[in-house]
Amino acid sequence: MSINISDVSFSYDAGPRVLEHFSLSPVPGSVTVICGASGSGKSTALQLINGLIPHFHKGELEGSVTVEGVDVSSAPITSSGKRCATVFQNPRTQFFTTEVSSELAFSGENYGIDPQEIERRSAQALKEVGIEDLASRALSALSGGQMQKVACAQACAQETPILLFDEPTSNLDPVAIDEFAQLLQRLKSAGKTTIIVEHRLYFLKDVADDVILVADGEISQRFSAEEFFRMEDSTRRDLGLRTLETPVFHPGSVPPVSKRGLHIARLRARYGSREVLDLKDIFFPAGQVTALVGPNGAGKTTLARTLCGLHPQEKGSAVLLDGVELNPKQRLRRSFLVMQDVHRQLFSDSAADEVGDPTLLAQVDLSEVAERHPQSLSGGQKQRLVIATALGRDTDVFFFDEPTSGVDYRHLVSISAQLRALAAKGKVVVVISHDPEFLAQCCDTAITLEPLTLHQPAEAAPTGDTSASSSLDSPAHYS
Repeated sequence: MSINISDVSFSYDAGPRVLEHFSLSPVPGSVTVICGASGSGKSTALQLINGLIPHFHKGELEGSVTVEGVDVSSAPITSSGKRCATVFQNPRTQFFTTEVSSELAFSGENYGIDPQEIERRSAQALKEVGIEDLASRALSALSGGQMQKVACAQACAQETPILLFDEPTSNLDPVAIDEFAQLLQRLKSAGKTTIIVEHRLYFLKDVADDVILVADGEISQRFSAEEFFRMEDSTRRDLGLRTLETPVFHPGSVPPVSKRGLHIARLRARYGSREVLDLKDIFFPAGQVTALVGPNGAGKTTLARTLCGLHPQEKGSAVLLDGVELNPKQRLRRSFLVMQDVHRQLFSDSAADEVGDPTLLAQVDLSEVAERHPQSLSGGQKQRLVIATALGRDTDVFFFDEPTSGVDYRHLVSISAQLRALAAKGKVVVVISHDPEFLAQCCDTAITLEPLTLHQPAEAAPTGDTSASSSLDSPAHYS
């Protein structure tokens, strides 16, 4: 279960150094947290351990990486899956099948494990993560948070001695985050060696053993968990880290329906024969930032997609903007959605071409990567790049779906300011998020969607960015 990264420097092909003299040897059976600014090299460190560097991501590698005594660079990458399992920052990129139970069985089948053993591992993993109800579901019909849970179950099903997690809570609701912390405790008790790359830190207070702070590709500070979580709040902010205490969001009351804003008089939507939305009298005021919250799978992303005209609405639906009813095509022209999976919104060969206006890159602190290919950026940088694209759009309604996944504290504050500036211009700004630290920074009011399962036949949703997994058969709850 030993991991030894010794004096590693790495740069992707023809690019700048991403890691500099990086060394890490976590204690076997411990939980190590790696934190630091977006783009500092945290995910790259995980890819050294699981063999994606240098076998998949090519570049210039100096130093050595051994896992359980095996030189990762010379061993075949197929052997890596027997030593460690990884939950990626974007779980969609690690799925190979179309259905949850098949996905959990995939690794074992590739290694020729006995079918009964695969079935046992899969059942145990579903139970560990608490998603037995998702076993027969299509992956394309899951919300982002549910996909993260499946990815965690997939990693557990491999029963490797080492587990690597890259931003595993970015799309999880608060209850699911607590459940994930409990899962980490169980893995630790079972003797697993665990490394977690995270921006959200508070939930790791009673789980972590060591914390590594990475800055510009180098380990700038090392802490025991006890030292780290005793850190003064001012020091934590100076280091650009998220809160170390459980964040709380206290939204104001939702204003009454008026002509200035987006009003859902009635909205119904379905996937095939499965009804997924049935809502009445929801109002998103212009000039304010409204949080759209609720548990994973409640239909928040589906609601945003339908309001933007990206998902069909049922007959009888009526949505008004500034008192005027608009059909889906009209709403599509007057709205912009920053998706949960921003990879779907990156089309150009450079960050500069993606946004067109260099001042927009400066607003989201991306000027230094202007000539980089968008897909070469870190998860947090991609998130900010699409937000910059949104800021350049002259439209009336903005939806931001989990805009702080993969984002550090400094950029969380910056994004909050940008959204408030949009609202100050009289725009309708709606934020879908499970991040109370972020919501407390930028949101004025909140609307909560509560799921209601109607036991309709499960059907796969389109492969677009959707959070529909259960139906809403009553007006939204206002909080």
